[in-house]
Amino acid sequence: MSGKNEGVTEGLKGFLADTYVLLAKTQACHWNARGKNFYGLHKLTEEQYQELFQAVDDIAERIRALGGDAPVSLADMLGLASLDEAKEVHATDEAVRLLTADNRSLAERAKELALDADEADDLATADMLTERVQVHEKAAWLLSSHVT
Repeated sequence: MSGKNEGVTEGLKGFLADTYVLLAKTQACHWNARGKNFYGLHKLTEEQYQELFQAVDDIAERIRALGGDAPVSLADMLGLASLDEAKEVHATDEAVRLLTADNRSLAERAKELALDADEADDLATADMLTERVQVHEKAAWLLSSHVT
């Protein structure tokens, strides 16, 4: 792995870990949703965790394409993540607020990493991360629309 891409690769490992944590939290919200808008939230979180599952694979494959190794264990993921894992079932409105905040956080992190990748002349990674910004901003908007 070249020194130029090493920082990008390490940043992607953290982003992968955060994406994995968000995937688990989104799926937990999907399983535990309750309330008057149950069906809408249940469907939305299902779409989001399926998208996140694909994103985890894409990010890990990009790390490998850059010559790095993707994290192997859940402990590795949690050690690299800046997001906290869910430790309890939250009321649906609180779960939605947490998922909204996490998606906004990942959108910001993706912006920073995209700039780093662009500076390292890694256009493929920058492009992938720019797409992640859009996905996370839209997810945050859709989720926040469920809370009054």
